[in-house]
Amino acid sequence: MSAPRVTTRSVSSSTDRVRLALESVALVVLLAATWVIAGIALEGSGVGVVSAGRTAFAALGLLAVVSLARSSSPRSGPRYTGWQLVILAVTGVAGYTMLSTLAIALAGPTIPSLVLALSPAVVLLLESALARTRVHPLVLAATLSAITGAALYVAPRVDGGAGASVVGGVLAALGAMLSVSVYGVLFAHVNRDHSGPVAPRILPVFALGSVPLVVWAVIEVSSGESIAPVSIAVLALLGLGIYVPGYLVQHRIILAAGPSYAALLGLAVPPLVGIASAFLGLAAVPGAVQVFGIALTLVGMLVVIGMKFRA
Repeated sequence: MSAPRVTTRSVSSSTDRVRLALESVALVVLLAATWVIAGIALEGSGVGVVSAGRTAFAALGLLAVVSLARSSSPRSGPRYTGWQLVILAVTGVAGYTMLSTLAIALAGPTIPSLVLALSPAVVLLLESALARTRVHPLVLAATLSAITGAALYVAPRVDGGAGASVVGGVLAALGAMLSVSVYGVLFAHVNRDHSGPVAPRILPVFALGSVPLVVWAVIEVSSGESIAPVSIAVLALLGLGIYVPGYLVQHRIILAAGPSYAALLGLAVPPLVGIASAFLGLAAVPGAVQVFGIALTLVGMLVVIGMKFRA
């Protein structure tokens, strides 16, 4: 019996490299926007409502994309098995959305982003274990370097308190990190032979994953949780304008360059948010330790990206 595979498309041609580079930049910008806008939405509504709203709007957007493209791309590949669909929906949508939103609500965005910075290493190890191959020492070292840099950037912003809410936020962030790590590796494995648009491949996952989130939101509203009208508009913007293009780009990168590469790009998000906030006068200018952390992250990412482009 052959070992399970997590294969990726070739990025050897100049066209593939340019496309991957542009999509990588786009994904980092879109991921940064999700953290900011999700935080705004949480100011006017509960965790369940925000989790369900952003995912439901994203599912509607994906449905529109699939419907518009169906005439030109009638075939979307083989159907998922029942268990594949359930696991993908739970890990990549319901579980990750619930836990990451809960982590932000309990501990703010800083601590969860620090915990989620561990995902590239976890994905790299999972990917190698599934393919039954050894991690290239340089890739592992560069990934750990990028993670260390991300930790150095985020750590000075962590408050000293260790109350129950912070502990709960850390636990929720750990769950979100493990959940999304499993999802990336499994999605790449299940769709390893797929070519063509990714929207039809992720629509059923998000449609099923939205169901428990909607149930959570209904329970929350029934318990007296209010919904600010502006939150609906924010969630629509988040789901349709940010998540739909973000998910499409993210899943194309997962299939083209691998789940560990896609996870590594997420490390650029906290510094980008911090630098943009400082430039706009919304936060303090990063200190010396944070600047060193940014440099360390960029060096690690560039090494991995360079090796991916030379593969």
